[in-house]
Amino acid sequence: MSVTNLDALVQRVDDSRSTIVNPHGVPVTLFANRDVPIELEAVEQALGFVSLQGTLDELWRKERAGAIAPFWGEAPGALARVVLTPDFHRGGGIPVGTVAEARGFVVPQAVGNDVCCGMRLLVTDITRAELEPYLDELHRPLRATFFQGRRDIAMSPRQREALLREGLWGLYETRADNAGTGIWRHYDARAQEADLDRVHFHGVLPAQGTFAFGDYIASSGATDARDSQIGSIGGGNHFVELQVIDEILDGTTAHAWGVAEGTIAIMAHSGSVGLGHPVGGHFLDEAIGIYPTALRRPEHGFYAIPTSGPHAALAARYVDAMRNAANFAFGNRLMLGLMATSVLSEVLGRDIGARLIYDAPHNLIWEDAGGRGVHLHRKGACPAFGGDVASAGPFRFTGHPVIIPGSMGAASYLLAGAGDADALASACHGAGRSLSRGKARKVDERTHAQTFEKLRVVTPIDPTSAEVRLRRDVLSEYHDRLKEEAPTAYKDITPVVQTVEDAHVARRVARMWPLLTIKG
Repeated sequence: MSVTNLDALVQRVDDSRSTIVNPHGVPVTLFANRDVPIELEAVEQALGFVSLQGTLDELWRKERAGAIAPFWGEAPGALARVVLTPDFHRGGGIPVGTVAEARGFVVPQAVGNDVCCGMRLLVTDITRAELEPYLDELHRPLRATFFQGRRDIAMSPRQREALLREGLWGLYETRADNAGTGIWRHYDARAQEADLDRVHFHGVLPAQGTFAFGDYIASSGATDARDSQIGSIGGGNHFVELQVIDEILDGTTAHAWGVAEGTIAIMAHSGSVGLGHPVGGHFLDEAIGIYPTALRRPEHGFYAIPTSGPHAALAARYVDAMRNAANFAFGNRLMLGLMATSVLSEVLGRDIGARLIYDAPHNLIWEDAGGRGVHLHRKGACPAFGGDVASAGPFRFTGHPVIIPGSMGAASYLLAGAGDADALASACHGAGRSLSRGKARKVDERTHAQTFEKLRVVTPIDPTSAEVRLRRDVLSEYHDRLKEEAPTAYKDITPVVQTVEDAHVARRVARMWPLLTIKG
């Protein structure tokens, strides 16, 4: 497809948004100002997903004609709207930065395997001046805690099941099982209960079952068994980062949230690690399995599961299993924050105070409470809800926090959502990739060195250790992995955030700058 074709498909509406033309009549809005690059391959991938509407229509026609067994309920599913956020780029399944309003069906591929990947932001009582002398000293204990067995998270079978069924509230209710043990010494029950108001869904997506996680729940059977899953950063673009709040852009909102210039923040980006993969993989197979054998498989490769009619029970099982993985992800980010504060307390020699600003998911399905059968899929996109003065929540006058990280060498932003209906109350979850991982590995060494020379990055591998210095194969892979996540592989965060603000999706509250990044 040529650039001319791209211009024909992506038709600009105003300085912040464009529409993407498609033959299925699905409204597709792309939020990106003129300085945000639009990736041709991502547009093609988005059009492939939108062509699912043609398959939904065909299934209804064939069912009405009696050519296939009943597939839908009383009416066919519809892809009502699609929104693409400014970090829009090609991903696995559908583009990262896709929000899809699905009526009457769910699509496991539109969530993916990294269920409830999300962002958690805490502000500490540490100042930049206090932390800076210790930045180099932090490397060893951070590596030991995050990657070398010092995470020390005891979880009883009861706690594991409570987490999968009831999320952060389940952990709160079962906290006595390992109180005072390992990382639980840093779990302040009163603070954690209060923090539930600052977690999306209050950190709880109630689940009826526990999918295929019986072995995980049972584990060794010991009350104080160390959990090998929880507290994992994961790979790819996941991270934990120490940042300094270097500029306040909305003083009133920042004050209301307890965000002050010059203080240190902890940002954690991670998901359901090993638990999301069996959920995504299993239900993709199930979705393929219910597709009528009399019909040719769709070229776009997407498969819907109806939420009413003969396949409704399957959709309900998927949503329930997705909730298990999502609840785990909330708990995982909680533990990552506790691990970071425990190391800071150890190195600085005092108990560190840390307050949660917000914890929000990116890869998930939001079910419509109004009974309209709407399932809003967000993949690599976060909710950007506005305030609700009728509620009693902490964000009723400000809008809900939106966390948009840059690369490890660029600023991140904290914003306040506006609940914009045109954007399906959604914002981007980062700057977005500008280079695929393969292309990022091929960036010339001089450019890479210039980018990395001032960065502090803690990984599972210590390239300065005696054992590693002699292993060229290990050092080569370590080097290539860093290039995959280097700042050169990502878009410039400034026009991305400017788009969000100019489109009235969210307004900037504070800017953070990275001081040290922990990468899996």
